[in-house]
This record gives sequence, C-alpha cells and structure tokens, in this order.
Amino acid sequence: MKFSELLLKEIKRRGIKRVFGVPGRENASILFNEVEGIEYITARVEFNAGIMADFTGRMTAKPQVCFSTMGPGATNMTTAVASAMLNKSPLVFFSAQLERGDIYYNQTHQCVDQTAIMAPITKWSYELKSTQELSQVVERAFTLAMTEPVGPVHIAIPTDMFKQEVSAPESIDQPINLEVIVPNHPLQNDQIMRAHNIISSSNQALFLIGAESVRTNQHEEVINFCREWNIPYMTAANAKGAEPFSNKLNYGSASCYMEGIIGYPALPDIFTDVDTLVCIGYQYVDDLLPKMWAYGKPKTIINLAATPTFSIHDKYCPDLEIVGHSGEILNKLSALGIRRQADRDIEHIKDYYRKALTDTSIRNGRLTPQQVIAQVNPYFAEDAICITDIGYYRHHAILLSEPTNTSQFFSDTGLSSFGTGLPSAIAAQLEFPERRVFLLCGDGGFHSGSCDLATLARYQLPVIIIVMDNSAFELIHLYQQRHNTDINSDIVLLDKIDFVKLAEANGCQGVRIDSVQELANAISNHDRTGPLVIEVPMRYGEHDKFRESF
Repeated sequence: MKFSELLLKEIKRRGIKRVFGVPGRENASILFNEVEGIEYITARVEFNAGIMADFTGRMTAKPQVCFSTMGPGATNMTTAVASAMLNKSPLVFFSAQLERGDIYYNQTHQCVDQTAIMAPITKWSYELKSTQELSQVVERAFTLAMTEPVGPVHIAIPTDMFKQEVSAPESIDQPINLEVIVPNHPLQNDQIMRAHNIISSSNQALFLIGAESVRTNQHEEVINFCREWNIPYMTAANAKGAEPFSNKLNYGSASCYMEGIIGYPALPDIFTDVDTLVCIGYQYVDDLLPKMWAYGKPKTIINLAATPTFSIHDKYCPDLEIVGHSGEILNKLSALGIRRQADRDIEHIKDYYRKALTDTSIRNGRLTPQQVIAQVNPYFAEDAICITDIGYYRHHAILLSEPTNTSQFFSDTGLSSFGTGLPSAIAAQLEFPERRVFLLCGDGGFHSGSCDLATLARYQLPVIIIVMDNSAFELIHLYQQRHNTDINSDIVLLDKIDFVKLAEANGCQGVRIDSVQELANAISNHDRTGPLVIEVPMRYGEHDKFRESF
C-alpha cells in the first residue's frame, strides 16, 4: 500500500470526512482521492482552511484534519493552530515538509523547522522520521488531540514519503470511534465533603459554567444541580443556550463591555452579595474574567474541572479544586443532602436586555448591532446557528443572542483573530447543511479574509452573512477615544467597500438594507440556493457610554 493511501485510511477510520487545506507541491504525490469517503475542501488561504477544521472540531467535539504544503503553507497555518489551542479544539494538522535528503532548516528553499514553530502552540509537534511509524504516530496524535484539555497536534511529513510502499496494520479498515477523553482522577471524599459544606453554608452561591462543560457533555447535569439547589448560574459565551434566558436561574453571559451596551451596571448587582462561586468547566480563556466578579464581599471559589486548572495566583486561584467528571462530582454533592437557596430576582437587569432588543430607532439609515441581533434571535427556534467574527458588536451578541441549545451560538473568546467568522460559517454549513447559518461580522474583520466568499459560492453554501459596516476598526477607535485626549483616527478609519459588489464578484447574492424591516425581509426571503451577503450600515447606539465593566 502507498503511504498516501495509508495516511488517508488512518484518518478515515477515525471519522474524518473532510480535509481542509490549500494544495501545494506535495500534490504530485498525494491527490487526496486515493480513499473514498474523504472530501478535500480547498480554501483560498491556509488560515481559513485551518479555521474551518478548528471550528468544526469546536462544534462537534470530534477530531478534524487540516493539511498544508511546506514552507509558507505551514507558517500561514500557525494562527489557525493557535486558535485551536486557545479555543480547545481537537485539530490534527498535517503539513508537507521538504524531501528527507534536502531538509536543511533556514537554508533550503521553503524549508523551516516546522516542529519548532508549532511546538509552543500545540500539544505535540513531530516530524516523521520513517514511513513505518505512520500508524503509531497517527494514533498518538488523535489520542492527544481528544484528551482534555483537547487541542491541536501537528505532524510534518517529508514529501518523498507519500509515494513509498508501506505495510498497513491488519485492522486498517476497522472504524475507531473517538470521544473526548477525560483523564481518570479518583475523587477524594474529603474534598467532596468540604465542597458540600461550603455550598450548603453559602447564602448566595453562583455557578459559572465554562465551555468545557459543553465539550464534555456535562452541561445538563450542571443545570439539573442548579435547579435542585436553586442556585443561579452565568455561562461563558460558548456555553449559552443550556436553558432559555427567561429562566429565573439563568443570568445569561457576561461581557467586559456590558455596562455600556445595556446601559446599566449589572455586574455589581449580580456579584456584590455572592459569597461562593462554583466555577465548573471554567478556564481563564472563557473570558469570564475574575475582575468582572470582584464586587462586594470576599468570595470562596470552588473549581470543578476535568483537568487541573492553570492557577494565575494574582487573578484566579481557587480555594478548593476537585478534578474529575463534573456530573459525578455534582451527584456526590447532592447525595450528601440538598439545601435549596433562597430565590433571587434579577428581572430588573433582564429588563435592560429586553429594552436593548426592542429599540427600533434608525439614524441616517444606520442600524445598531442590537437591532441586527433582534432579527436573528427568532431563528434559534428553528435550530439556526449564529457565529460572530471579532469586533465590539460581538459583545452585543454574547449578551443579547438567545440560543435555545448549546450548539447554536459561537464566538471566538480564545485567540479572537480577525477573519475567523467566514471560515467558521463555511465549516458550520458543511457540517449541518440542513440548518440555517448566520454570520455576524464587521467590515474590518470580514474583509480581512473575504477571499473565501468564492469558496462559499463554489460549494453553494446558503450562509447568511450580515456585514455591519461603519468603515472602521471601531473597538480600537473607542479605546483611543477613552484613553487619549488626542486621538489618531487615520489609522482606524477605513475606506468604504461596496460589499454587495464584492459578494456578486465572488458568485454570491448581495443586498444593501437601510431599515430593520428591510433586514427582516432579506432574511426571510432568502431562498437558500446559495450564500447571501447583507450589507448593513451600522452605528453604535451607546457610543458615548463605552466602558469596561470592571
């Protein structure tokens, strides 16, 4: 069997349906059609290909594969790999390397030390030394990628290996079902007792639910525990949707800019009287920052997670940590006796959320992010998916979107690189062709990677892209205005782009709207025969209230 065929068989048996990449010189030796059942998705740039794989892994909690050529192909992929590392995505990145007889790092054309470059942003980075070690290396790569905390692995393959004859394992055609692996940490009874005593003696506890709870499929047990004990909870952005926001225990998600967005200092109201915080499946990168809850009385912090937390002693240092399956921990706590807490009412805060979503005022034909989100929210009832790119508006979406389950709303709180929205939306629509996919993006982030509009059109993916255009890197502009008497607008204000023409030039439908009703009509009238780009002239309604909420 050829090495190229063995590689594809090894990834196929682990559930890989697609390889995302940009082909290069190695394509002379591996065509990616040697094995049936694997589709090669060609992106226009490696960053977008990598994000497609990264995001599919985040959505499905299943391993994904991206592939790049040597040299610049591999280095172009680094941002996507770093995104997978920070966002905890089970990504396996294969890259071509120069032929074994010509690997002289920084000397040979397109030859760089890929493993040294990738090592700091992966769980493991390895360059194959022999064709016969392929199966063993692939096994280790996928196991590491799927072990909590899940993350990316990199394998570099010298190009001359692809045509080599190799022996395949006898089991090569036997499927391997991969699930997220939570390391086995025996629970200590004394820790369970201590946690039970802390929570039982608490007057006002609050749960902070991180993305790990969703990734390891523990979120339903967490919600059930909160119901039993009558303890309210707040979710990370990527754990939204565990219950409707109308539920009295659901405090929604938080943002470091929420005070200006909803027009009310909600965090002091929420956290001042809290005496115990139970952080479950929480990681610092979830962006529920400790300084956001630093109000009022000192708080006892309990951390429940699949793996030991990275303690940042001057920022996040739990008083008690229990490592293991969250559901098992919570069941043991309830078995010791349930003490329901007194009801708490934050309806006055939720009223500010509702008010933000009902504003229909238009100024000079410009809509606010709140008005855009209000038009997307009803589609969650139809199991729509909403993805944000990076910008100030995404914090509006984190606060005001109303998903009905945890597989509907996604915002990159990890690396948060400009331009992640479009490849993420492509990945979502490929994985779930029957579901409606929305991409909320600003003009700056969207145009940084808009070349793959052509990929949307090529695969006829009916994504609805809403480009909120104010021709600026507005968040940076707001920071300038807040922290400086004299500002330099020239470096953050952008030339106007005609996004309708850009869409049409790439084979997509494009429309420009000037009212909330026109936006509603553009969405409802979309026939889903192909992608739609909606250009929305945008303004921020709370421009003069921009502030960090801590």
